[in-house]
Amino acid sequence: MIAKIISLSTLASSSPSSACWRRSSSPSSKERGRQGRVAVCLSNMRQIGMRLNMYLQDYDETFPMNRFPDDKHAIEGCKLENGSAYPIGSLENSSLNWRRAVQSYLKNKQVMVCPSNPYPYASQAPGDPGGDQTNRYYLPKDYLPLSYAYNGNFFHEAVPPCLYKEKLERPRMISEIGSSSNLIMLVESRLPYPDLGNWFFTLGADPSGKGAYQSNNGGVNFLFADLHAKKLKLAATCKGKMWADTFPEGSDVCQHLDQLAEEYR
Repeated sequence: MIAKIISLSTLASSSPSSACWRRSSSPSSKERGRQGRVAVCLSNMRQIGMRLNMYLQDYDETFPMNRFPDDKHAIEGCKLENGSAYPIGSLENSSLNWRRAVQSYLKNKQVMVCPSNPYPYASQAPGDPGGDQTNRYYLPKDYLPLSYAYNGNFFHEAVPPCLYKEKLERPRMISEIGSSSNLIMLVESRLPYPDLGNWFFTLGADPSGKGAYQSNNGGVNFLFADLHAKKLKLAATCKGKMWADTFPEGSDVCQHLDQLAEEYR
């Protein structure tokens, strides 16, 4: 019986139809390249998460601020305007943010680049050097790319004063997190801002109609606060308070999922 099975399987593997099946079922070089880039994107995201964890250990379990104060931007409080879709504080356009803070923990700033993302040094306005929002303050050798952003619903510096009615902008602490396996920490981004909240669900990134989040076959890669990474549909993140944990979300976009860009559906 074993001999018959071996001879039949050998015959099948040598038949023309089997060879055709193997050729058609194997991924194309283009698809293999795409899968390889996606794997690097996820690996880079995890590496950044581990460096943030190192920062936490060095700074008494306090995350780097989304934006830090500098000589022209002082910590004040909420500057929220009527009709604003997201929190606004006094540190907008600061020269320092979490991407800059984590650089000392990274050996290579290319870790900040997702190779699937065509926007790492995209310019948002004439005269803008492109890439990270802070690059305007630095020499080209110190420019930072964009690809990964903080979860703005939790980590934006103005969330505590704008949504929790606290007095001042501040960093977040690990002790505030109720479920680290459920709270988004990083998301793949196409925009220069250090953070992206879910308020960008219905806001485009460019005139072509593409959205603010870098997508992969309809899903978006997220890194959670416990450092596990996962690809999810944007609509799936509306379940279980993945953006705000136990805190107010400050956004009603999950009630308008019909307005999502086509690439996320």
